[in-house]
Amino acid sequence: MRASRRHKAVIVGTIILLIVGSIPLRDHIRYQRLVLGVRRPMPLTKIVDFDPTAITGVMVGAILGGFRELGAAMLWVKVHTLWNEGKGTWLKCLSLMRAVTLLDPHWIDPWRLTAWHLAYNLYVETDDAEQQAILLDKGISALKEGISWNPEESTLYIELGWTYFDKLDDYDNAAKWFRSCLQFEHPGYVDRLIAHAYERLPDIPKALDWYDYCLKRNPSDSIAKGAILTIRERYLDAWRLMEAGDYQAALATLQRHIDVDPEDTIAIHFRAHIYEEAGDLDAALEAWQMAVENFSLDDLARRKVAELSVALGKPVAPVPTHILRQRHPEQMAPVRRPPTP
Repeated sequence: MRASRRHKAVIVGTIILLIVGSIPLRDHIRYQRLVLGVRRPMPLTKIVDFDPTAITGVMVGAILGGFRELGAAMLWVKVHTLWNEGKGTWLKCLSLMRAVTLLDPHWIDPWRLTAWHLAYNLYVETDDAEQQAILLDKGISALKEGISWNPEESTLYIELGWTYFDKLDDYDNAAKWFRSCLQFEHPGYVDRLIAHAYERLPDIPKALDWYDYCLKRNPSDSIAKGAILTIRERYLDAWRLMEAGDYQAALATLQRHIDVDPEDTIAIHFRAHIYEEAGDLDAALEAWQMAVENFSLDDLARRKVAELSVALGKPVAPVPTHILRQRHPEQMAPVRRPPTP
């Protein structure tokens, strides 16, 4: 009993020392916020998503006493503890993660991990397509909110671009968010992910432009070199014929490659795109439907089938639930890990 009391006394004493020791930091942060106008805090009236059972009296005291960053750090330690207990605590982790983003909106990792937890971990815990869509939307919204608080931090732009790329096959939005971080310091692989996104749309000229850009930035980039050669060999002639309005010749040129490699999703998407450009929506719908049948995880093809079915006044088939993809592009987005204190 005495040992337990001593242990509690040590903990309380440590927390008091942390609070007292953080006063100079708090004063510096207040100077930045009030005088320099940077690192604005989350309004206290917005901090309403807390799980009251997860916040101790010491945490409440730290929060109300103006030590929100310290309160956030305490909660993050608790997230780490719950995370290690396994799946049964994942919803509890989510509540605490959200509380941390509200307390310290300029701390990047909680935004990133909250979004990942929603769009990846919790997403695959349900087979309900509607629930999956809600979780994915919440994950995307978390990243966008994080960006609104940290507009000059490239990490969240990259995470958002990757979520659109990997989870939705939404290459337009993926390219948009990847491009948004280029004005700030960013990892070199982001330039290549932009090229990948345009290649998969497909938008062959833009893909070549971005691979050329990668090569100019890094002349030894063998992946960019290989991609340029592949695009020029497989798709460029068909693209030029399509742009010239010779759709039948474009299809014939592309079909010769598809006959050799029927698993080439870029070529199969490109074929459907040619039919759309030619105004043959029935043939385009058939081509996109073929992509859905051949590639069960092709979200882009499923969306195109739904869009064209509506345009043609045909019934829209239910979109089948898909499972989490474990993709391994040449350069992945940052490795995702459980939170650390």
